[in-house]
Amino acid sequence: MKAERSRSLGVPHFDYAQCSNSENFRTFISVQHSQCNHLIRDFAKRADRHKKKYKQLQTVSITLAVCTTILSALSANNALGSFNWVVPTVSGLATLSTTLLSQTNAQKMWTQSRNVSQQLQTQLFLFCQRSGDYVNTQDDSERLQLFSSRIMDVWSQAQEKWSQQASAQK
Repeated sequence: MKAERSRSLGVPHFDYAQCSNSENFRTFISVQHSQCNHLIRDFAKRADRHKKKYKQLQTVSITLAVCTTILSALSANNALGSFNWVVPTVSGLATLSTTLLSQTNAQKMWTQSRNVSQQLQTQLFLFCQRSGDYVNTQDDSERLQLFSSRIMDVWSQAQEKWSQQASAQK
């Protein structure tokens, strides 16, 4: 199962028994480190994208709500004249943007992506520092295997959450 998940990420399967060859081992550590950095950057980009989307929808919603209030007051005083149609149009757009803000889950996706990126960074830091759970490993091979497993678990949990949210939005 874990070998299948690592292949889906583009990471070659590694037989940990080959760790006796130190050159192979260093190469694989480099590959794992690189893959972890790739995932960290990917989830950070996702977080930035969702944050931008959330901020844009929030700004548009607030702006349209304020405009609706102002236009309604102007319409009540007959200041808009033949442009009274603008009030229901802006009001409808305000409703649409507020609905999009709640239905896209942009804020939730932003925080989840940021959290996954931070979890990956934490695992990479602990692995490199040989601290946390990595201090209790018997050798580098076991430490690398634990690191690989932790990275795959974080990634799998993130994908599962995304999948659940995508199916819940349908």
